[in-house]
Amino acid sequence: MHIRQLVLLPVLVGTAAPVLGQQPESWSSPVTSDSTLQALVAEALERNPTVAQRQAAVRAAALRIRPAGTLPDPILNVGVMNLPLPSLAFRQSDFTEVDVELMQEILWPGALGARADGARAAAGEVRGEAAVVRRDVAAAMAAAYYRLSYAATALEILSRQRELLQAAVRLSTTRYATGSAPQSDPLQARLARDRLRSEEAALQGEYAVALAQVNALRARAAGTPAPLRRLDAQSLSAVVRALPPLDSLVVRAAETHPRIAARQAAVERAARTIDVERLGARPDFTLGVRYGHRPQLEFGFDPPDFFSAFVSVRVPLWAARKQNRLADAARADSVAAEAGYREAELEVGRAVAETAALVEAARRRLGLLVDGVLPSARATVESVLRSYQVGRTEFLTLLAVEDARYRAELEAATVAAEYRTQLFVLRELTREESEQ
Repeated sequence: MHIRQLVLLPVLVGTAAPVLGQQPESWSSPVTSDSTLQALVAEALERNPTVAQRQAAVRAAALRIRPAGTLPDPILNVGVMNLPLPSLAFRQSDFTEVDVELMQEILWPGALGARADGARAAAGEVRGEAAVVRRDVAAAMAAAYYRLSYAATALEILSRQRELLQAAVRLSTTRYATGSAPQSDPLQARLARDRLRSEEAALQGEYAVALAQVNALRARAAGTPAPLRRLDAQSLSAVVRALPPLDSLVVRAAETHPRIAARQAAVERAARTIDVERLGARPDFTLGVRYGHRPQLEFGFDPPDFFSAFVSVRVPLWAARKQNRLADAARADSVAAEAGYREAELEVGRAVAETAALVEAARRRLGLLVDGVLPSARATVESVLRSYQVGRTEFLTLLAVEDARYRAELEAATVAAEYRTQLFVLRELTREESEQ
């Protein structure tokens, strides 16, 4: 019975039911069809405090657009003039009057529009940065989630390996008891089994770390259970697809990535700031009207009231020291913004190229492992086991090939997690902002 268990368990590992049964519609379907990951990403975007902070900043920037293009508030002055001293009598002098004055500052034509355009561009920049944060949080969630899935899958593989080694301990002990195997065989089997405990402790620690990362991103307590799906390299290998040409991915990222959009908005904001500072050197106007009421005097004389209107002009006498230098500073900021835009294009292109290379490498490795390494490792284990049962192979050889199969399964799980993680990152680099 123990021998049968040792033979059949590797076979059962290779015939596990696929997790994903449908053919993908596109190269990104292995991650877009993962409903568990999508639910965790949606939860993180809803609860993550960094995302909430950025969304609040976007609302604040949008609310500043209209005030930036609005005239300054008018000024209303109310006062009394020419009260006689020391009595301060209100009706003794015909110079005494009550004044009501209203003034409104009028900026040079185009200044308000430039300010509104600058605020609008600043809002676009903040909105782009917020979108970048959302994508970063989503990518971080995918990395933590697939790390968690890997740890859980690796613990399952380790558990099966422990069962196999336990069966090997029983088998070698039985053969030693019958005199058909040396004492070193059961000792070597127990040593290999006990070494798994160290690996199990490391995997349990990795699982706890990944779970804490997932829960931190979704603003939950570190030990809160998280849903996950086991990594199945064979099922994943059946649905992976080759990537589109790299040039098309880079072009798509340049057109859609919010970091580039944010830098474009920064360039626009810098240009509008130049206009604001340049127009600041133009004279602004202040329009004012005044009404003066003169009260009837004690001896019966009723003096007339007065109406006044005036225009004030701000004289930019020190424009060379102030506004002109501020305009030059804004032009320098514009040059920096242009450089930042070019840097963002290069950075996004580099990220797309690197991630696509990692995805393609993982895809090839996954195919080699699933189609070649794993079947060969399992077949080797079965062959060596049969040879050992009839005394034609040393027990150390059996342990070595069994460990090689175990390591190959761990590597397949690692590559599956890496492939899904990098594929998600590549999708985040190239998707439209409206896609989620």
